[in-house]
Amino acid sequence: MDSRFDRFRLRWSLVVLTLVASPFPLADLATAGQQTAGSIVGQIRDESGGVLPGVTVTATSPALQVPSVSDVTNEQGEYRLTPLPIGTYQVEYALSGFQSMRHEDVRLTVGFTARLDVVLKVGTLAESVTVSGVAPVVDVTSTAAGTQFTREPLEPPPTSRNGVIGLLAQAPGVRTTFDVGGSSVNTGPQWRAFGMGGEPWSLLEGIVTGELSAGGAANYWDYTSIEEANVTTVGNSAETPTRGIMLIGIVKSGGNTFHGNAFMAVTDEKLEGSNIDDALAAQGIRSGNPIQKRYDLSGELGGRLVRDKLWFYGNVRRRRDTQEILGAFKPDGSPSINDQFAWYHTEKLNYQMSSANRLILFHQYNHKMDVSGASQFVAWESRTNRPTLLDFRKLEWQGVGGNSLVASVQYGFWGYRSIWWSSSEDPGARDIATQMVWGDWASSGQRAYNRRHHTKGSVSLYKPDFFYGNHEFKVGADYLAATQARRNLSKKYNYQLVFNNGVPFQLDTYNFPINPRAASNYLGTFVQDSWAIARRLTLNMGLRYAHDNGFVPASCREAADFAAAECFDKAQFVIFNSVAPRLHAAWDITGNGRTLLKGGWGRFDHMRQVSGEVDAVDPNVSTTTVWRWNDRNGNKLYDAGEVNLDPTGLDYVSKSGFEGVPNPNEKQPKVDEFSVSFERELIANFAGRVTGVYYRTMDNYRTLNIKRPYESYNIPVTRPDPGPDGRVGTADDGGSVTYYEFPVALAGRQNDVRTLTNDPKANQNYKSFEVATFKRLSNRWHLMVSYSMTKLNTPIIAGLVPSESSANTRAGDFTPNAEINTSDRNREWLGKVAGAYIFPWDVTVSGNFEHRSGIPWARQVLFTGGRTIPSIVLNVEPIGTRRLPNTNLLDLRGQKTFSVAGGHKLDVRVNLFNALNVNTVRGVTMRAGATFLRPTTIVSPRILEFSASYTF
Repeated sequence: MDSRFDRFRLRWSLVVLTLVASPFPLADLATAGQQTAGSIVGQIRDESGGVLPGVTVTATSPALQVPSVSDVTNEQGEYRLTPLPIGTYQVEYALSGFQSMRHEDVRLTVGFTARLDVVLKVGTLAESVTVSGVAPVVDVTSTAAGTQFTREPLEPPPTSRNGVIGLLAQAPGVRTTFDVGGSSVNTGPQWRAFGMGGEPWSLLEGIVTGELSAGGAANYWDYTSIEEANVTTVGNSAETPTRGIMLIGIVKSGGNTFHGNAFMAVTDEKLEGSNIDDALAAQGIRSGNPIQKRYDLSGELGGRLVRDKLWFYGNVRRRRDTQEILGAFKPDGSPSINDQFAWYHTEKLNYQMSSANRLILFHQYNHKMDVSGASQFVAWESRTNRPTLLDFRKLEWQGVGGNSLVASVQYGFWGYRSIWWSSSEDPGARDIATQMVWGDWASSGQRAYNRRHHTKGSVSLYKPDFFYGNHEFKVGADYLAATQARRNLSKKYNYQLVFNNGVPFQLDTYNFPINPRAASNYLGTFVQDSWAIARRLTLNMGLRYAHDNGFVPASCREAADFAAAECFDKAQFVIFNSVAPRLHAAWDITGNGRTLLKGGWGRFDHMRQVSGEVDAVDPNVSTTTVWRWNDRNGNKLYDAGEVNLDPTGLDYVSKSGFEGVPNPNEKQPKVDEFSVSFERELIANFAGRVTGVYYRTMDNYRTLNIKRPYESYNIPVTRPDPGPDGRVGTADDGGSVTYYEFPVALAGRQNDVRTLTNDPKANQNYKSFEVATFKRLSNRWHLMVSYSMTKLNTPIIAGLVPSESSANTRAGDFTPNAEINTSDRNREWLGKVAGAYIFPWDVTVSGNFEHRSGIPWARQVLFTGGRTIPSIVLNVEPIGTRRLPNTNLLDLRGQKTFSVAGGHKLDVRVNLFNALNVNTVRGVTMRAGATFLRPTTIVSPRILEFSASYTF
């Protein structure tokens, strides 16, 4: 029987057995998964201040799949309703001899614990007191710094339907992919917080959806299906393996009443302005990435199949975005375009098996088509053509035992497939001097098959009045089995021609066809305790153990144009067995749950990545070998005999894609996070936060050539800096630049064996400061304001330019050349404002504003003529000598809501993206030469979009 089927059957068998063999009595299940559930806790006293045991506390909500949940206060007058699904609650308190009390509009968000302390007055149960609009906005038990996104801050903004990027655009401290009106909705989102990128933990319905790389962020969620979200930037508990941003998305559910929505939005070039000023026009720029077509259509329906028993939710969506590319043209003279369209469908079932057991089935599918990649330097025929298919699935069981015992088991699956094909019949070519690219796309022929099976479970036990306080103990585990297979089919031309100012220079050869496979099996277990002492101090203490195994299975390959048939043994990385402690605390300074001091320390271990790490030692992975090219007949085409393809010969230059061998002495990179924050509920529904964060990394990676160690680069090569114009002997010439070659005796493929090594010189630290305020929707308005600043200390960046999403564990190659002007010790900052006001007659005005610092950079120069390093591009000045301009982006929306019979409503909207019509340059040519400082990307011009939705 097929082994993949056996593994699949085993996983599902384990889930089913867990459901059947529940070892404890359960009652009153009412929630989503534990990591996303909310809670209502508190203490009840009488008017004299005495505690009241025996009070019945009952919560009801349309979000519950049971009629109600309840608890009875203990000897200390304390109660606890948990776990509860996100939603709005009514909480009632009843005790014979006292007036009853009702709290209305208590809003629970993802993972939020609302503390409601109550004073009951003497009276009869028939006498009732109703309190509304006093739900807390500060979580007294959480020690993390996060932002809760309910429907109120999610729906009103102009970017509300534009995907995960639109969500993160509001989150304090988070820099994400730049977007104007949904221009990046079909782009894989990238992000970082407080200067540090890499290793996010992105959960959609509890499934890890990030790519298999260190910088892999959540990809292509259907944001229209999201009910609520949480973005945590600091203080992840032991339940979370990584330090990066934790993003939790909860998909909408059905209910006992049927509900649905139909949505459409449209804009095109007729609704777009122009932001080309005289300065840009003088550089030959005629338009700034104008839209040709953009539309978004979606529909959803949710409700019940069986009341209080079986709920369903479904959603479909289709979106298309076609934009012209700045300064790029097709052979007929018309503008080159980026054309992206995607369609989604989502299904979710909630089955209340009993009052104690619940099943959730979830599935989301995305098919995206991407035609892009052409630019001022990449010819139209070399564009990207790539369909991508993504699949998310889960089966989850949840159970509770009263309000003390909570358990869940989940199996999840993430799958990614992509096909890359070419639009050209000519051999691929590039010019290292002019940076032009033409002919066959270098990555054509690739077939990506990535998948991750994610099985997890947890059990928590609440023990009140135990060992100096109340404890919530929790244990759990995640098992992630990830594989990556990026096959490459044989191409018509398994090579790319390389020119230097039009002169034949080198030949890049590919080893296609290949069928690689890299894998990582990760088992993470954790134990943690949330310890509440005297109702004023909460200690969140946790310990995480992980067994992290990355390897490349044994494989064989067939003969190819530039590679012989061969078989390879299994490549085994060092198996990491790590222990990561976390200790955080929250102190309720005033004792009323409104003023808190939070902080702590956490150790985070690098999680082995398949892409860019494990697959880099796979000899069957896609590789590019660089050779010197002697075009003997002068036809500027490669002919047999023009390159000595002996890897030990003098024509061999280098090989990329395959780094060689695992390092038996490799250490696991780690990050220490120190944080402190002060939170205060300023007025009802309005809170502020001040946060300070310090990160330090340890044992960061660099790529070492075992046969050419650092000290072998001992032959200095000094070249004049030609200045910005790229020509030596002109008035703008700089000084001289020295880089280092290795001896000829170390040339050849036999001396090119690479591995990952740890280098203390590459360790980094980051110091950050943030101020944020949040006003929940009340009295017809809501508001979010934040400002953050980070001082970076990155001694050796990976590459020449700091990246918006760089991984913090990786630095430049372990050579002296990778240390030439590659330090980033600059500051970055970010300011955000988002809010809405509901005027009379159901007219809503909302807006988003972002101020983002520009990326620091340095002028680059291409140097050629070396003996063992024929060409090299270096920064000739420190990073930060130059900086891209800061960007200010303002988006506005006006919305009118019309009430329709039967409680239905029609919303009509007008969105204005880039309302200030800024034309900020967001990318330039950094290479010295004729195109130096030429803009490659500017902010898209002002865009008007119309949208409407019908809701019932």
